[in-house]
Amino acid sequence: MSESNKFRKINFAGGEPTLVPNIAELIKYAKSLEFETGIVTNGSKIDTEWVKNIVPFLNILAVSVDTLNYETNIKIGSNQKGKTLSVDNLKCIAAACHNFGIQLKINTVVAHFNKDGKLTDFINEIRPFRWKILQATKVIGQNDKDFDCVKVNSTDFENFCNQNRNGLLPEIKAVCESCDLISGSYIMIDFAGRFYDSSQQKYTYSNKILEIGVKAALSQISVDNRKFARREGNYSISTD
Repeated sequence: MSESNKFRKINFAGGEPTLVPNIAELIKYAKSLEFETGIVTNGSKIDTEWVKNIVPFLNILAVSVDTLNYETNIKIGSNQKGKTLSVDNLKCIAAACHNFGIQLKINTVVAHFNKDGKLTDFINEIRPFRWKILQATKVIGQNDKDFDCVKVNSTDFENFCNQNRNGLLPEIKAVCESCDLISGSYIMIDFAGRFYDSSQQKYTYSNKILEIGVKAALSQISVDNRKFARREGNYSISTD
């Protein structure tokens, strides 16, 4: 983001964005507006053919991988009707990205159930260009009722980051984002066309962007540019 409010990148996330029937059309439209495009997905509806078809329009495919353990995935809630994405499926998605020229990214949320996990060998095998490791964050009205069951303290989060960065291939960029760093450092847009942020441990929404304009809508939310810079949110896929 910049002072001129000209955004360079857009990520489609959720929930699970691949459940949106016209998600491919939305990605294509964003690319036509000259955005660098990305999608954050659990991978349940992604296969080699999907990757092949989206190649001209998608720059980054980010897959959420919190653990490779089936029982832990069930506890976390990373499953679809009791089924979790297998390691083989994850490897197929990674291979498709490498074969067709889409940048692969992995997102891992560290919570109580997976705080002792070690993913380094798997990450080295699938070779994402970027691995984002996030501390589970409380958002009032979203996950606050169950948060005490999944929260992880700062020490355990730092230990997870240190343990998993040890032995990581040098070409893989690992970025660790604590609760504090996450809070207020993302500009998000909901399906109603409003900017929103999480700087107060809850979502704060602007008026609809199309009704008041980008500048006015941005003034109604809180975004910390220093945190954005600290978490290296302004990276370029052409140089990473």
